[in-house]
Amino acid sequence: MSRPFSRRTLLTHGKVREIADACRIGDVDVAVFVNALTPVQRTVLADILDCAVFSGDDLAVDGGKG
Repeated sequence: MSRPFSRRTLLTHGKVREIADACRIGDVDVAVFVNALTPVQRTVLADILDCAVFSGDDLAVDGGKG
C-alpha cells in the first residue's frame, strides 16, 4: 500500500473521499463494509459519508438461532 490507512476509518484518506463522493452522487442511504468495524470507525465513517454505516458483522445471519 502506498499510503497508510487510517485506524479511524480502515481506509486511506483518498479512498474515504472517493466513497463519500460516490455516496453523495448516488444518493446512498446505507454503506456496507465487509470488514468488521469498531463503534468509533462506524461513527466516523457515517459522519464522513453522510449515511448509515454497517459492517458484515451487522448483517451476519445467526443460522436460525434467533
